[in-house]
Amino acid sequence: MALSQSLKFSPILVEKTVTLGVASGTVVGPAVPAGCTVISAGIEFITAPGSAATSSTVAIGDGTIANLAATDMQAQAAGTIFGGVVPSFISTADTIDAIQVVTGAGLVAASARVWAVVVDINECTKAAAEVDRDQLA
Repeated sequence: MALSQSLKFSPILVEKTVTLGVASGTVVGPAVPAGCTVISAGIEFITAPGSAATSSTVAIGDGTIANLAATDMQAQAAGTIFGGVVPSFISTADTIDAIQVVTGAGLVAASARVWAVVVDINECTKAAAEVDRDQLA
């Protein structure tokens, strides 16, 4: 008996609202369980991150692979969304983080939503459950 689509794993969106600082560093984003493939990841600026006079970039990834390559974040307007499509495999539970590189001053701490589309690729052991009505009398 074939499994119905509803019993199989489907892509899901994981997300976390974070505060991006004014100095270089890593801001921890949403958790991703072991055995998942990240299909796409990105960032949405909820508030504007600051001055165009500051050199600042943000990359989104697990620290090894950047699902979204370093992107200029200074002077981005609130509501701006960036996404990358570099896939990665998460073998042990991890997080998808915002990695900032900041040079100069004038950047303002900003609120952002870090997101990733992930698929659980572990063995799907779910099966259809039988109920009394399925049995022939």
